[in-house]
Amino acid sequence: MNIEQLLNPTTAPATKKNSKELGQDDFMKLLVAQMKNQDPNNPTDNGAFLAQIAQFSMVNGIDKLGMSFDSVATSMSSTQAMQAAGLVGRQVLTETNTAWLQEDQPLGGMTEIPEFADGLNIQVRDNYGKLVKTLSTQNFHAGDYAFNWDGTNELDEAQAPGEYSITATALVNGKHLALPVQLYNTVESVTLERNNQIQLELDNKTRVNLANISQYR
Repeated sequence: MNIEQLLNPTTAPATKKNSKELGQDDFMKLLVAQMKNQDPNNPTDNGAFLAQIAQFSMVNGIDKLGMSFDSVATSMSSTQAMQAAGLVGRQVLTETNTAWLQEDQPLGGMTEIPEFADGLNIQVRDNYGKLVKTLSTQNFHAGDYAFNWDGTNELDEAQAPGEYSITATALVNGKHLALPVQLYNTVESVTLERNNQIQLELDNKTRVNLANISQYR
């Protein structure tokens, strides 16, 4: 499933107002003081007062709008955090070369094959760098390519659960080209940071931002 179903655009937190800036109360005090101390023989034009009052109303409206946006942003962040909590125990796809093999569960991932690739090689290695298995890559084509490792070696012997690495290369114009790899890992916990960024703790001991997850299952 696509992670965009969990994400909604968020508004950046409102910038804290500088204490040296004039606020609404200061504006009203200046306006009243101006009216009290105007020259009786040369009073301020009514239109000028109306213009200042209009400016005050506009500033007041902008401040209220900013508060509303801040409230909406906080609410949306909380909603996203609750939705992200639903990912705990599920697998998410992220760009990495390592993943944790679960017992009786295949390890899946994706890579992107370039145009004019004449060959594709995907290898699984254990935590010590030893080659465990070369995956079958028949009928591949340019674009996204999904693959699965059933957790066995070349002799079809089941391997122990643990961390494994997967690399992919393509043969293009007679040269081996390293390809980016995305792997599924299980979400162990979710953290909401102070900057409203949602971080996912994965079972391969990495942390990723929720926004960097492309798919989940």
